Amino acid sequence: MKEIIENFESLSEEDVSRFAGEWIAIIDSKVVFHSSSFEELYFYAKKNYPNKRPLIGKLPPRNPVILGIY
Repeated sequence: MKEIIENFESLSEEDVSRFAGEWIAIIDSKVVFHSSSFEELYFYAKKNYPNKRPLIGKLPPRNPVILGIY
């Protein structure tokens, strides 16, 4: 669990804006892979880091759409 928390905290230290709208995998406080496909990212992380527990998340798009309902 400590490893996952450290990976999450590292998001604020690394500029991840270049991965906007994509899935990212963070291991040892570094983005190790990014993709628009969750499946591609998941299988990459499992194959290349079999003994690690990555933090996987999808970043919001650069220009998020916010709708107001009246």
